[in-house]
Amino acid sequence: MNETIQQLPATEWYKFWQGKMDDKIMLLQNNRDEYLIDKIDERTMKYLNNNCLKYDWRNHLLLIALIETERNKDAVAIQIILKTLHPRFKDIFEFFSLDTWIDFDANTHLYQYLKGEVLPNSTNNMKSDFFNRYRVALYNTNKWIRNNSSVEEQIYFRQYFLLNISFDSRDFSFNNLAREEAQTTRKDETDAIVPHLPTIRAEANFRWNQMKRLRDAFYKQTQKVENEALSLPIEFYYDEPERVGERFHFRLWDKPSFVLNHKTEFSDTIIKQATQRKATYSDENNAYFLEFIHAVSIEKESSANGFWFNELIEQNVISVWSKNRPIEEHESILDFLTLWGYKYENKKKPVPFFSQHKGILTPSTFVALHKNKAEGLLIDVEPFYAACTFGLLAIDILTTTGARINELLQINNTKECIEVKIVNNKPHYSFKAVPKGRDFLEEFYVSKQTMEHIQTVSRMLKEHYNDDKIPSVHYRHIRKHLFPKPMPYYFQYEGKTLKDVAIYSCIHFLLHGLVFETQSGKTVTIKTHLLRHAFATEAVQRQKMPIDIVAKMLHQKDLNVTGYYSAPTPSQISESVSELHDVISSYVDIDDAYLRSPEELKKELEDYTEKVGVFNKVLGGTCVTDYVCPTKMQCLGCKAKVPEPDQEDELLEVIQLSKDMEKRFKQLGLEVEVRKAKEMAKQAKIELKEIDSIKKYREERHYEPTIQQNPFR
Repeated sequence: MNETIQQLPATEWYKFWQGKMDDKIMLLQNNRDEYLIDKIDERTMKYLNNNCLKYDWRNHLLLIALIETERNKDAVAIQIILKTLHPRFKDIFEFFSLDTWIDFDANTHLYQYLKGEVLPNSTNNMKSDFFNRYRVALYNTNKWIRNNSSVEEQIYFRQYFLLNISFDSRDFSFNNLAREEAQTTRKDETDAIVPHLPTIRAEANFRWNQMKRLRDAFYKQTQKVENEALSLPIEFYYDEPERVGERFHFRLWDKPSFVLNHKTEFSDTIIKQATQRKATYSDENNAYFLEFIHAVSIEKESSANGFWFNELIEQNVISVWSKNRPIEEHESILDFLTLWGYKYENKKKPVPFFSQHKGILTPSTFVALHKNKAEGLLIDVEPFYAACTFGLLAIDILTTTGARINELLQINNTKECIEVKIVNNKPHYSFKAVPKGRDFLEEFYVSKQTMEHIQTVSRMLKEHYNDDKIPSVHYRHIRKHLFPKPMPYYFQYEGKTLKDVAIYSCIHFLLHGLVFETQSGKTVTIKTHLLRHAFATEAVQRQKMPIDIVAKMLHQKDLNVTGYYSAPTPSQISESVSELHDVISSYVDIDDAYLRSPEELKKELEDYTEKVGVFNKVLGGTCVTDYVCPTKMQCLGCKAKVPEPDQEDELLEVIQLSKDMEKRFKQLGLEVEVRKAKEMAKQAKIELKEIDSIKKYREERHYEPTIQQNPFR
């Protein structure tokens, strides 16, 4: 190590922490004479500063963070280490009334904690995480200092090492228990989801269609008001498609009209401002919104349901519900969220419908403040539409590729990311993203429908920004250090990229009301990683795809992990999922996908078409895998096939053929072949069922209701 310090670290944290952190730790260098503190991620520094400075183990954690950074560990992984060690140290020191690190005896205090003799509320998973990260941090810190420091420096830094322990994991049961508990819970939840993947996709599409009809009707009425100089409010209604069979009644408001029609609810000052259209009620600050009055069943015998999200507005759970509410309302909301499977996390109250992103799901301040003054339900249309649009794209990609959320959020409108190839006069698609644990792009195959959803998001963003291009913004999710350059990401709004919490809230909102339960009756909520598990389980257990191929589809290195993901669930999987994939190769902006096919791709195309099945028309759809055929040419039910509605006649012929085969094989006494014929018919019927859903929501997407206007009563 270079003992001559020629300059100080460049980071401002060095000066800020002088007198608060050990100076020699902050001046620690590698063998290239680089200050380690200059390389550490800003988020890590903020966590240490905001949470650890007043505790006696602050230097220990800083030393761990510096060395793990030098070892090229991912910044998020380092934060997980700190966020695991720090809270447990706090709990242990508080329980045993320890004041300083010198008072801490790992072989006594840590042993009793891990043995379960103290802090009984600490779960097996918490103990396992703490012990494993403690042991790894202890080893890595000692090794790095030993290999990169003088003997004198080693003696000095030893005071900031985690304490050696005389026991190992074999002395405890929490590792196995934590692993078993987590796996059992995950597989139980996967079991509840797997049979319903086609339903999840179809319902997401149906609900987006309904939200689009609401938005279109809303803008038609606002345009009518402005063009004809109509006074607000106005009432109107329209009929939903036959599948829904309901008539929706609305009022259209703006802020001044709402105040002036609810004068008893507002102060004289606000009424005056609304009358004069000043301040927040001026033309430049004005905004339109809807009041959903009620739904009426077109068929008189049945009752109307209205929108799927009505009760979320009624229960006041959209946005941050936990602030400024009476205790009774708190308890009522918690009961409601518990009923739908949302739980406390890290002692925090659940907020499943809070996007933490401006303009997504959360209504405007005016609507949020005054929603209880209306007769019906106030709807701020655009935030709901944005949530549904992002939610639909996320659900489609997660259930048809098994992608991780971090990979999802990387999708952007560049030719390096979105790739389209024309093969046999038909476009095939994929996107590229950096998978977990890697630092290079890999391909994720997607379908034509996925690309249509991406184009829908593209149009929404261009309308939102009032521009013909999607703006470039900074990536904000984990591993953001890999993407320092602003890009035109699709998952962005109001000038910022979405984070995982925004995606969760969009999915929860779009799928609210769908019931999934484990065999024990426990309600299961949709999580992005749960959809990944369901994708893998369906591929291996029902479609019998080899684990190594599924591992490639999931972009996993470890086949043991894929084996865990795809392990059989407790119950028999009842429905098949025909996943929507399409292969691609390289180039082009989405809007030009159907117009260009560059000559330089010709060789690549030839390479692809030599592989088994890829781009070939098969029974009921198109084969799109570029791996070895996963089902040995048994295309019915294969997850590497894109179901095509215009090929449903082929599946109907298969069903008829299977009946003839079954009859013939029975005559020959070939029972095994009889069962094969029955299975063939079963798979064809399953594919027909999903094709039917696809046809229905595609047809409904073109439904344009006739809007009727009523005089305001």
